[in-house]
Amino acid sequence: MRGKKRGDSRDVWRYFMIDGVIKYEFVHTMCRALEKELWEDIEMVRQRLVCLKLIGEYGGIGYGNISKRVKKSSFVVTGTQTGHLKEMDGNFYALVEEYDDRRFFLKSRGGVKPSSESLTHATIYNLDEKIGAVIHIHSNRIWEYMLQNGYLATGEDTEYGSLEMIDEVNALYAKFNPLSDPLFAMAGHKDGVMVFGRNLKEAEGKLLELVGEVLKA
Repeated sequence: MRGKKRGDSRDVWRYFMIDGVIKYEFVHTMCRALEKELWEDIEMVRQRLVCLKLIGEYGGIGYGNISKRVKKSSFVVTGTQTGHLKEMDGNFYALVEEYDDRRFFLKSRGGVKPSSESLTHATIYNLDEKIGAVIHIHSNRIWEYMLQNGYLATGEDTEYGSLEMIDEVNALYAKFNPLSDPLFAMAGHKDGVMVFGRNLKEAEGKLLELVGEVLKA
């Protein structure tokens, strides 16, 4: 369900539970492309992951997304259904300006709606203020390796972008420093893997370490 908010000179849209794409409620302001300094470093990482096919598209549905923290409660994230694009500019990134994973709500602006995984990103940022970047990739080989080798994982019945996913991510890291084990498989979201770090370089490094481990197995 969606509708344009009346009485606002900006192009503001409210979305709620669009099955298969957006699974939460948010207010998004359509506007011009985000400033280059907000997304340029994300795009460099993204292009490398596209080359590795860890971000991409299958069956007409895009997969994979990346974000980086901007302020305590805001972050820039790749737009929804952009996995098929090999290169992107500021028109394909969104700035999440406010979020509340308990209310299942976020507010954003940009030339595209934010990724459908944005509230999972938000939940990860809430785990520790030192977390500065989150990467979500898809790889059947990596996913199965993690599930078979004792890596952290959310439940088999837990769907992506759901309130249950938020609860499970919080439960996974309730008793230790999340940055000491910054990656987990999403058992109920086939091929889905989340990795995070203090910054983009660290998050990408953790992911590539995992890729190397899988290749050696």
